[in-house]
Amino acid sequence: SHDMCTCDRNFQGADCSLRTCPFGKAHVDTPRGDLDASLTIGDHNDIILAGSTLYPYGITEGFPLMSDTAGTVIANTAHDYMECSNKGLCDRINGLCECLPGYDGAACQRASCPSKANYSTPGSGQGERSNTNFKVFNANSAFHGRAADVVQRDQCSGHGTCMTIEQLAFLDRGNTYDLWDKDVTIGCKCDPGYTGP
Repeated sequence: SHDMCTCDRNFQGADCSLRTCPFGKAHVDTPRGDLDASLTIGDHNDIILAGSTLYPYGITEGFPLMSDTAGTVIANTAHDYMECSNKGLCDRINGLCECLPGYDGAACQRASCPSKANYSTPGSGQGERSNTNFKVFNANSAFHGRAADVVQRDQCSGHGTCMTIEQLAFLDRGNTYDLWDKDVTIGCKCDPGYTGP
């Protein structure tokens, strides 16, 4: 009467048939709230639900413990590691993230580079398999048009180079950009004679 499955790594569900998708730093994040119904929100070091299949190292109710570049611990922080970086849905059958328009990568961990090919969903390309066909879960299928399968087309309108904010800052007189999004915020370095996002 007490039998239950202990799932292998990256599998979950009562019968271990569901996949876990890749994790990345969350673009947006909120504390999870009172998970243990204790009527208080625990601190960043109060581990709740240790050993779950989705969070094997545990999860906290409040914001995660983080520090700035000087090593100072920050009490109210965000951008914890989340499945599909909180910018996509997990296809539990294949274990792949379906990214929201404007995001790409295995864990939806970076912004797509601007693209004139489809200005309403930057960087997603065109056609029936672009992530413009992203569907909200409707109990049938939420996973039409996986953006990761589509080659990014016409990035920077073909007149520039797609770069991270860290790279763009360095090219501007050697400035240093070292915040959490240094590798995930993307923009165009325009060719001479061209401007715009």
